[in-house]
Formats: sequence, C-alpha cells, structure tokens
Amino acid sequence: MSRLFQDSNSDKTWKIDWDGNRVVMSNNGGKPREKMFDDLEAAAKYAKKEMWNKLKKGFIYRNDKAAPGTPLFQLYIGAGYTGFMPLAAVSGTNQFYAGYVVGQFEKEEIYLLDEQGQKQLTWELAGNHLIYDMFYCPEAGELLINDSHQISGISADGSVRSCTSFTYHHSTLSLAGNHGLWYDGTYLVVTDLLTQERLYQREATPEIVNGHSPQLCAALSGNGRLMAYCTHPDEIIICDMETSSTHSIAKDISAMTAAMDFSADDRYLFTQEQYGSWELACYDMNTLTRRSEWKTEHVRSFAVHPSKPLLALFSFGTVELYHTESWQRILEFRPEHVVKNCNLVFTKDYLALYSDYGCISLYAI
Repeated sequence: MSRLFQDSNSDKTWKIDWDGNRVVMSNNGGKPREKMFDDLEAAAKYAKKEMWNKLKKGFIYRNDKAAPGTPLFQLYIGAGYTGFMPLAAVSGTNQFYAGYVVGQFEKEEIYLLDEQGQKQLTWELAGNHLIYDMFYCPEAGELLINDSHQISGISADGSVRSCTSFTYHHSTLSLAGNHGLWYDGTYLVVTDLLTQERLYQREATPEIVNGHSPQLCAALSGNGRLMAYCTHPDEIIICDMETSSTHSIAKDISAMTAAMDFSADDRYLFTQEQYGSWELACYDMNTLTRRSEWKTEHVRSFAVHPSKPLLALFSFGTVELYHTESWQRILEFRPEHVVKNCNLVFTKDYLALYSDYGCISLYAI
C-alpha cells in the first residue's frame, strides 16, 4: 500500500509505502527511510500509527482514484469526543457539513467539506453548544440543527432561527424536501420551511425507558406523506398525513428506538434499536409488518441513500453496504481510525464517515 499525505497549510508532503513487513517513508520526496519488522502485524501497527500521527499534525490524505471501500480523503477534525458526530449531506452533491465542538464547549464550528477534503468554516456558534443531529435543506438554504434538544435553523448569512420555543429534555429531528419534523414539547410537528406553515401535528408523550431515557424518535418519508415515530419501546406508529390514518406496528422485542429512516423509495422503514436490542429492524410499509428475513446484530449507526436503493450500517467495526431491492450485501470494509463508533451519511456518490477518533473520511462505494 502506498499513500501520499499533504500538509493542509503548506506544500509539505509525506509518503508511506507499506508492503508486508516493510515500511518505507519519505518527506517532501526526499530520501526514503526503511523499517523492517519481524512480522506483518507489527508492520501494520506501525504504519497505521504513523499515518494517524500525520493526520493529527494537519496532513490530509487524498486519493481521487480510490477503490470501493477505501477513502477518497481523510482528515483529522480535532480531539474531544462528545458522543455526537453530526453530519449533513448537501442533496445532489458530494459536499457535506460536519459539526465540531471546540475545547471545553467554547464554541461549535460547522464546516462544509467537498470530495477533495477541502474544509471551509461556514458557521460558528459561540458558547455552550452541542449539536446532536443536523440536516441541510437546499430549498430553504437552511441547516436544521438539533442543538441540545433545541431545534434551530441556520441561514447562509449566519442568522439563527429558533424552531422550538423552549429547551426540552428530549427531541427528534427529520427532513424531507422542504418539510421539517421536530417535537415542540407537546406535539410532533411537520413544518414547511419555506413558508413556516405548520402542516401537521400529532400529540406525543415520550415514555421513560429503563428509568433514565425518554423514548422519542421520528422520521418523514421522502415523499413527505408518511411520518413514523416511536414514543413507547413496544411499538412503532405510522401516520399517513394525507388520509389522517394511523397504524401501530408491534415490535418483536421491547427496546428503545434511537434512530429511524425510510428507504429511498419509501417502501421500507429502518429503525436502530438499543437497550433491549441492538439490531437494525426493517418494516415493510406495504404490509406494515417487520421484514423477518432481515437480521442484524449490534448496529451502532446506519445511513440510507436519499435517491438510490442503498443502505450502509456500522457493526462490530465494519461498514456493510446493502442493496435494498435485491437485499444483497454488495460491499464490506473496515473503516480506519475508528475506536468504537462512527456516524455515516451518503453523499451523491460516496459515503461520508465521522469517527469517534476525530477523523472525517469520504469512502468510495
């Protein structure tokens, strides 16, 4: 394996060649330095450590000819893992936003990244902020953020619009087109982001799971017709907002739903479970039943492509890519620079990954 890293602030380069038990490194195209190891494992450990050290020093790895399952770029965004790694794709492009908490919650910076790993500071939120999740609405030119349970929208000029009046102890956020979905303390509400008109609302009371965590999770289908939500660990509710009808789907196992999303064609609903089950469940919207053939274990995160039949999940240190029409696993790889968890989001052609080690990557699929 051969990789070339470039300093993001200068023309300095660093190259590493790793082949079996031999590692060769050079700075700025200069004299190579070779290290031999007794076994392959020791060489691999050393090479990975050296590459990570270079990323932490501000170097970026780029490869515009990356093979599936390998990165187009890798960059270190910073230390200080908060438990949240917010990403938001820019629809129809390979650009995406990433949020990073600076220091001891001095501020949160939001960057726009392209497929070359070029990082542009777009917004800066001063003070104590912690973004759990975010979605970009190109129609409104607004980034929706769930900031410590407060839902807000950030416009291109940096102005911040509060979507909820108070900060609650629970929240949820979803986006479909120019329709946003969030919780206002009493209702799950669907709002037109262009007109600020409330299109739909449904009263919801989250149940406390295991005595400590409120169960609240919701998602909009891509066509904006369906809203799925979970406020009780035993069931999923599906609302057809055009017909005002609702349906309840009983879960096989009582568990807390941490995230949910619809497939690109709105045929399936995926729900990520925890506290009782750690699987990614799949429900068929045609039959309103669980797809029993689909079984997963210990899924830590997942992403659904907004326009293609693709599903990515992270489980046991591995990213798996599935085609949601054939249900075949079409790619599997171990992402680099991940401790235990990462967040995933699809761009137009690739898969962006934000790791708990502070590394942001864009992988070819």
